[in-house]
Amino acid sequence: MSEGLLLNVAATMARSISNGPGLRAVVWVQGCTIGCPGCYNSSTHPHAAESLHAPSDVANWILSIDGIDGVTFSGGEPFEQAQAILQIINLIQEKNPEINVFIYSGFEFQTIESSTDDSVKELLKMTDILSAGPFIAKLKDNSLLWRGSSNQELRYLTERYNSDMEISWMKDSPFEEYHLHQEQIHFTGFGGPHSNNLKTIIGDLSL
Repeated sequence: MSEGLLLNVAATMARSISNGPGLRAVVWVQGCTIGCPGCYNSSTHPHAAESLHAPSDVANWILSIDGIDGVTFSGGEPFEQAQAILQIINLIQEKNPEINVFIYSGFEFQTIESSTDDSVKELLKMTDILSAGPFIAKLKDNSLLWRGSSNQELRYLTERYNSDMEISWMKDSPFEEYHLHQEQIHFTGFGGPHSNNLKTIIGDLSL
Protein backbone atom coordinates (compact mmCIF):
# COMPACT_ATOMS: atom_id res chain seq x y z
CA MET A 1 0.00 0.00 0.00
CA SER A 2 1.23 3.51 -0.83
CA GLU A 3 1.07 5.87 2.14
CA GLY A 4 -0.72 9.13 1.38
CA LEU A 5 -2.19 7.90 -1.91
CA LEU A 6 -5.52 9.58 -2.66
CA LEU A 7 -8.14 9.34 -5.40
CA ASN A 8 -9.46 12.63 -6.77
CA VAL A 9 -13.20 11.99 -7.07
CA ALA A 10 -15.62 14.07 -9.14
CA ALA A 11 -18.81 12.17 -8.24
CA THR A 12 -20.16 8.81 -7.16
CA MET A 13 -23.36 6.83 -7.65
CA ALA A 14 -24.15 3.79 -5.56
CA ARG A 15 -26.51 2.01 -7.94
CA SER A 16 -26.62 2.36 -11.71
CA ILE A 17 -27.80 0.09 -14.50
CA SER A 18 -26.61 2.24 -17.42
CA ASN A 19 -22.86 2.14 -16.81
CA GLY A 20 -22.08 -1.49 -17.52
CA PRO A 21 -23.73 -4.88 -17.01
CA GLY A 22 -25.99 -5.42 -14.03
CA LEU A 23 -26.30 -3.18 -11.00
CA ARG A 24 -23.14 -1.16 -10.41
CA ALA A 25 -21.50 1.41 -8.21
CA VAL A 26 -19.95 4.20 -10.26
CA VAL A 27 -16.98 6.41 -9.43
CA TRP A 28 -16.24 9.39 -11.68
CA VAL A 29 -12.66 10.55 -11.16
CA GLN A 30 -11.58 14.17 -11.46
CA GLY A 31 -8.93 14.99 -14.05
CA CYS A 32 -8.43 14.21 -17.74
CA THR A 33 -5.69 15.52 -20.01
CA ILE A 34 -7.42 14.23 -23.17
CA GLY A 35 -10.26 16.78 -22.99
CA CYS A 36 -12.43 15.54 -25.86
CA PRO A 37 -14.44 18.41 -27.42
CA GLY A 38 -18.12 17.85 -26.76
CA CYS A 39 -17.54 15.58 -23.76
CA TYR A 40 -20.58 15.85 -21.50
CA ASN A 41 -18.33 15.35 -18.47
CA SER A 42 -16.16 18.36 -19.31
CA SER A 43 -16.35 19.57 -15.70
CA THR A 44 -14.24 16.54 -14.75
CA HIS A 45 -11.32 17.51 -17.02
CA PRO A 46 -9.31 19.86 -14.75
CA HIS A 47 -6.86 18.07 -12.48
CA ALA A 48 -7.79 20.42 -9.63
CA ALA A 49 -8.45 18.73 -6.29
CA GLU A 50 -12.19 18.07 -6.10
CA SER A 51 -12.85 15.52 -3.37
CA LEU A 52 -9.83 13.54 -2.21
CA HIS A 53 -10.39 10.08 -0.72
CA ALA A 54 -8.10 7.34 0.52
CA PRO A 55 -8.46 4.16 -1.60
CA SER A 56 -9.52 2.24 1.52
CA ASP A 57 -12.42 4.64 2.07
CA VAL A 58 -13.62 4.25 -1.53
CA ALA A 59 -13.26 0.45 -1.33
CA ASN A 60 -15.21 0.32 1.95
CA TRP A 61 -17.96 2.46 0.46
CA ILE A 62 -18.29 0.12 -2.53
CA LEU A 63 -18.29 -2.95 -0.29
CA SER A 64 -21.05 -1.41 1.84
CA ILE A 65 -23.50 -1.32 -1.08
CA ASP A 66 -25.78 -4.34 -1.09
CA GLY A 67 -26.59 -6.29 -4.22
CA ILE A 68 -24.24 -4.73 -6.77
CA ASP A 69 -22.58 -6.82 -9.48
CA GLY A 70 -19.62 -4.57 -10.08
CA VAL A 71 -18.00 -1.17 -10.02
CA THR A 72 -17.48 1.22 -12.91
CA PHE A 73 -14.75 3.86 -13.04
CA SER A 74 -15.41 6.76 -15.37
CA GLY A 75 -14.25 10.30 -15.52
CA GLY A 76 -12.28 12.22 -16.03
CA GLU A 77 -9.67 9.66 -17.04
CA PRO A 78 -9.30 6.65 -14.72
CA PHE A 79 -5.94 5.56 -16.13
CA GLU A 80 -4.45 8.90 -15.08
CA GLN A 81 -5.10 7.79 -11.49
CA ALA A 82 -4.28 4.14 -12.11
CA GLN A 83 -2.34 3.54 -8.89
CA ALA A 84 -5.18 4.64 -6.61
CA ILE A 85 -7.86 2.78 -8.59
CA LEU A 86 -5.76 -0.37 -8.68
CA GLN A 87 -5.45 -0.25 -4.90
CA ILE A 88 -9.23 0.19 -4.57
CA ILE A 89 -9.90 -2.84 -6.76
CA ASN A 90 -7.40 -4.99 -4.88
CA LEU A 91 -8.99 -4.07 -1.55
CA ILE A 92 -12.48 -4.84 -2.87
CA GLN A 93 -11.59 -8.17 -4.41
CA GLU A 94 -9.78 -9.32 -1.27
CA LYS A 95 -13.20 -9.34 0.40
CA ASN A 96 -15.49 -9.90 -2.57
CA PRO A 97 -13.82 -11.37 -5.67
CA GLU A 98 -17.17 -11.50 -7.46
CA ILE A 99 -17.23 -7.72 -7.87
CA ASN A 100 -16.30 -7.05 -11.50
CA VAL A 101 -14.67 -3.99 -13.02
CA PHE A 102 -15.73 -1.79 -15.94
CA ILE A 103 -13.58 1.18 -16.94
CA TYR A 104 -14.27 4.03 -19.34
CA SER A 105 -11.16 5.52 -20.92
CA GLY A 106 -10.58 8.22 -23.50
CA PHE A 107 -7.34 6.51 -24.49
CA GLU A 108 -7.21 3.99 -27.31
CA PHE A 109 -6.74 0.42 -26.12
CA GLN A 110 -3.37 0.19 -27.86
CA THR A 111 -2.13 3.27 -26.00
CA ILE A 112 -3.07 1.79 -22.63
CA GLU A 113 -1.69 -1.63 -23.53
CA SER A 114 1.68 -0.17 -24.53
CA SER A 115 2.07 1.98 -21.40
CA THR A 116 5.31 1.65 -19.47
CA ASP A 117 3.56 2.57 -16.22
CA ASP A 118 3.31 -0.57 -14.07
CA SER A 119 0.10 0.65 -12.39
CA VAL A 120 -1.56 1.15 -15.77
CA LYS A 121 -0.53 -2.35 -16.87
CA GLU A 122 -1.83 -3.93 -13.66
CA LEU A 123 -5.08 -1.97 -13.77
CA LEU A 124 -5.69 -3.16 -17.33
CA LYS A 125 -5.22 -6.76 -16.11
CA MET A 126 -7.83 -6.19 -13.40
CA THR A 127 -10.40 -4.78 -15.85
CA ASP A 128 -13.20 -7.05 -17.08
CA ILE A 129 -14.63 -4.63 -19.66
CA LEU A 130 -12.98 -1.55 -21.12
CA SER A 131 -14.79 1.12 -23.12
CA ALA A 132 -11.88 2.73 -24.93
CA GLY A 133 -11.26 5.65 -27.24
CA PRO A 134 -11.82 9.40 -27.32
CA PHE A 135 -15.28 10.84 -27.82
CA ILE A 136 -15.55 12.32 -31.32
CA ALA A 137 -18.61 14.53 -31.66
CA LYS A 138 -19.04 14.04 -35.42
CA LEU A 139 -19.14 10.25 -34.83
CA LYS A 140 -21.74 10.44 -32.06
CA ASP A 141 -24.11 7.47 -32.22
CA ASN A 142 -27.00 7.16 -29.76
CA SER A 143 -27.58 3.50 -30.62
CA LEU A 144 -24.31 2.29 -29.08
CA LEU A 145 -24.04 0.33 -25.86
CA TRP A 146 -21.95 2.14 -23.20
CA ARG A 147 -20.20 4.36 -25.76
CA GLY A 148 -20.85 7.81 -27.13
CA SER A 149 -19.26 7.71 -30.59
CA SER A 150 -18.71 4.99 -33.17
CA ASN A 151 -14.89 5.05 -32.96
CA GLN A 152 -15.03 3.87 -29.34
CA GLU A 153 -14.87 0.14 -28.68
CA LEU A 154 -15.79 -2.33 -25.97
CA ARG A 155 -12.96 -4.65 -25.03
CA TYR A 156 -13.62 -7.86 -23.08
CA LEU A 157 -10.43 -8.51 -21.17
CA THR A 158 -11.39 -11.48 -19.00
CA GLU A 159 -13.53 -14.57 -19.44
CA ARG A 160 -16.28 -13.13 -17.25
CA TYR A 161 -18.03 -11.38 -20.15
CA ASN A 162 -18.04 -11.53 -23.95
CA SER A 163 -19.60 -9.77 -26.94
CA ASP A 164 -22.33 -12.41 -27.28
CA MET A 165 -23.95 -10.90 -24.17
CA GLU A 166 -24.49 -7.54 -25.84
CA ILE A 167 -27.87 -8.54 -27.31
CA SER A 168 -29.41 -9.08 -23.89
CA TRP A 169 -27.65 -6.04 -22.43
CA MET A 170 -29.14 -3.83 -25.15
CA LYS A 171 -32.58 -5.01 -24.04
CA ASP A 172 -31.99 -4.74 -20.31
CA SER A 173 -29.77 -1.69 -19.88
CA PRO A 174 -31.41 1.74 -20.10
CA PHE A 175 -29.63 4.31 -22.18
CA GLU A 176 -29.93 6.87 -19.41
CA GLU A 177 -30.97 7.29 -15.80
CA TYR A 178 -32.09 10.06 -13.52
CA HIS A 179 -31.15 9.64 -9.86
CA LEU A 180 -32.81 11.64 -7.11
CA HIS A 181 -30.63 12.25 -4.08
CA GLN A 182 -30.88 14.91 -1.39
CA GLU A 183 -33.18 17.06 -3.55
CA GLN A 184 -30.75 16.91 -6.47
CA ILE A 185 -31.23 15.18 -9.81
CA HIS A 186 -28.21 13.35 -11.22
CA PHE A 187 -28.14 12.24 -14.86
CA THR A 188 -26.03 9.45 -16.29
CA GLY A 189 -26.10 7.48 -19.51
CA PHE A 190 -25.76 7.97 -23.25
CA GLY A 191 -29.05 9.38 -24.46
CA GLY A 192 -30.44 6.60 -26.63
CA PRO A 193 -32.31 6.83 -29.93
CA HIS A 194 -35.46 8.28 -28.38
CA SER A 195 -34.25 9.16 -24.85
CA ASN A 196 -37.19 7.30 -23.36
CA ASN A 197 -35.49 4.34 -21.66
CA LEU A 198 -35.27 5.90 -18.21
CA LYS A 199 -34.78 4.50 -14.75
CA THR A 200 -35.33 6.66 -11.69
CA ILE A 201 -33.64 5.68 -8.43
CA ILE A 202 -34.52 7.55 -5.25
CA GLY A 203 -32.27 7.89 -2.23
CA ASP A 204 -28.97 6.87 -3.82
CA LEU A 205 -26.08 6.30 -1.40
CA SER A 206 -23.17 8.73 -1.80
CA LEU A 207 -19.53 8.34 -0.83
